[in-house]
Amino acid sequence: MLEQQVAFDCRTEIVELHRFFTEWFNGVLPDTDATWSALENGLAPNFVLVTPYGTVLERDPLLASLRPMNGQHGPEAGFKIGIRNFECRHIDEHSVIVTYEEWQTLEGKETGRISTAVFERNPGMPNRVRWLSVHETWLPSAEA
Repeated sequence: MLEQQVAFDCRTEIVELHRFFTEWFNGVLPDTDATWSALENGLAPNFVLVTPYGTVLERDPLLASLRPMNGQHGPEAGFKIGIRNFECRHIDEHSVIVTYEEWQTLEGKETGRISTAVFERNPGMPNRVRWLSVHETWLPSAEA
């Protein structure tokens, strides 16, 4: 039962983070320090992202690149993110490893990536987990 709760917490965290990105890029969220702190606090100080292109981005440079992207897509662009095929791969007392598919739609084109995420279990966080690492790989697009 505890493992189910941890998996649920991770899935909730993933969905909420991608909702944040959707609303951030669409300009729905205000560009304030209070709004931005939700993202900053959710990423561990040593967080790292490996993009589908193989670029390794550490937390602070990643945050610096994302902050000015508020509203980069207007409502006409139809930008949205969907999460599919979540699977919890490993849970221990300190960490959780999951995989999921992230599908983005922008101007009618859909692209997908499969992501492996590592979370630290942290009871002080809203969903009791904090992001340590994400590694993304391109999936064939819906158009392929």
